[in-house]
Amino acid sequence: MTLLSVIIPFGLSKERLYIQDRIFEKIEDFKDLKEIEFIFVEGYSSLKNNLKEKIIQNNYIYLKDDSQINFFSQGKCRNLGASFASSSVIMFLDVDCYLSKESFLKILNLIKIKNISLNLNALLVLPVVYLTQEASNSLKKQDQSLWDSLIQNDLISGKNTYVKFFAPSSTSSIVINKHTFLKLGGNDERFIGHSYEDFDLFARILKSCIEFEKMPSNLNYDSRNWNFYNFEGFRSWFSLLGYEACFYGIYMYHFWHIEPNQNGYMDRRHRNHKLFYKNLKNMQTHSLKPLQVFQAKNEKVLILFKDKNYDFKDVSIYIGEIIYKNINDFIDKELKYELLLDFLQQEKITKVFLDANIEYKMTNIKHLDVFYFQKGILPDSWYFYKDLQKHYEKREWDRKLSNEEKLQIYNYLLTLSHNDKKNIKQTIEKLNIDMEKDLLNFVFYLKNKLYSFTYRNDFFQIILDKERYLIAEKNDKSFYCLHSFIYKPYLFELKNIQLFSFVYKILGLSYLKAKISQTKFYRLLRKWLFNFNYKKKGVL
Repeated sequence: MTLLSVIIPFGLSKERLYIQDRIFEKIEDFKDLKEIEFIFVEGYSSLKNNLKEKIIQNNYIYLKDDSQINFFSQGKCRNLGASFASSSVIMFLDVDCYLSKESFLKILNLIKIKNISLNLNALLVLPVVYLTQEASNSLKKQDQSLWDSLIQNDLISGKNTYVKFFAPSSTSSIVINKHTFLKLGGNDERFIGHSYEDFDLFARILKSCIEFEKMPSNLNYDSRNWNFYNFEGFRSWFSLLGYEACFYGIYMYHFWHIEPNQNGYMDRRHRNHKLFYKNLKNMQTHSLKPLQVFQAKNEKVLILFKDKNYDFKDVSIYIGEIIYKNINDFIDKELKYELLLDFLQQEKITKVFLDANIEYKMTNIKHLDVFYFQKGILPDSWYFYKDLQKHYEKREWDRKLSNEEKLQIYNYLLTLSHNDKKNIKQTIEKLNIDMEKDLLNFVFYLKNKLYSFTYRNDFFQIILDKERYLIAEKNDKSFYCLHSFIYKPYLFELKNIQLFSFVYKILGLSYLKAKISQTKFYRLLRKWLFNFNYKKKGVL
């Protein structure tokens, strides 16, 4: 299995013919990167093309999102690609962006160092240098092995011969654990066309995965571009992890292109902005339903419970969309199978998960997969199974453990409380298992082969009827302290008392500033000022 899956969305039109050329360039550039799976996802294209054949011929994966009719959605393409990715770590790369082979190799090393395949809260986000039109043309005449050094020297020196502007965080090019992306619901597909779907996703990722010692003031403020200097607003929040990649020497480059409004791609820009601001304001409660891996798409699962409802959203990634129902809804003194069967047919249910504490068994539902679930005997464990007795048979767990495996279980048992150990002992005795002889083998089997586990109500290991779907590690949020280099651009501000900012907040002016920043007038004003300054410098 590859270490990383890179998802590249695209759509073709006669107004943007350059996109096809950039796909061809990527097909050639990626040939030596054997540790990476590349997935090209075509959304809506108003121009017929033969890119599918070209992509497949070069041993890349091609997907087509047929749900995009008369509109193009980067977010939907990214979601589709993530659901098909075979790697446990995914990354998104826009067709207009270039990343050198050396940067890809650094990313692969950081995936290993940060353990992103097992740490559900670890991630990277890439900074992006936007190139001028002249630079986008002249750079291709240079030796490609020099591109990184040429652009980075131009950026760091401040000459800006190549650089139009620099965004410390691309927000769309994120390296993240696939399970985490799917669990958070991926890109919100209500964002149609251009703008802010990546901001919405990145805000949810940071809230879920990262803890910063210091957060920016006035998070709802939008500077409207990346030409800011204060530790204020959501863009400065987004910039922190981008600066991390800068210190690793990883930069992405965005090649210039015309921006026609083909197929109404820009029409919903303002509405997208308003939707993002609304979600940002409600960040503590804003969430999406999880996405499913492609094997579970179009699957619908009924979770039947009695006395207590459950939250198996993490599990739904691998089994399908979940509907929760109380078994009492189908009981009138006794279980009414006809009523239950009508519900299953009406909702097009394909699997049933039944609380094992319910005395009724689904023997009359032979056309569906029926699983049972209950709390395991180990702390924070869940047991999902079809046949309880079969899994506890000695032949399932009786094997010789290596010294490393024995040490793992010894150390695990040392972490358990007195009550936890007592519970294990009672269960083992009930199953007629020799406590002295077989304890290590049996606990190893439960921990590694049979049980699912949660940490703070989130699953980090999911095993269903002995089939492994997710094997990760128990981790807290990734924490960045003020000593981290990511705060370097803002240290002077953070170390000095900002009396003016405090008064600003007390008087309610921060709120007013945030509201003004979200208006269309403010966006146009900031855009005009940005272009004016660059024309003044002779860059544009």
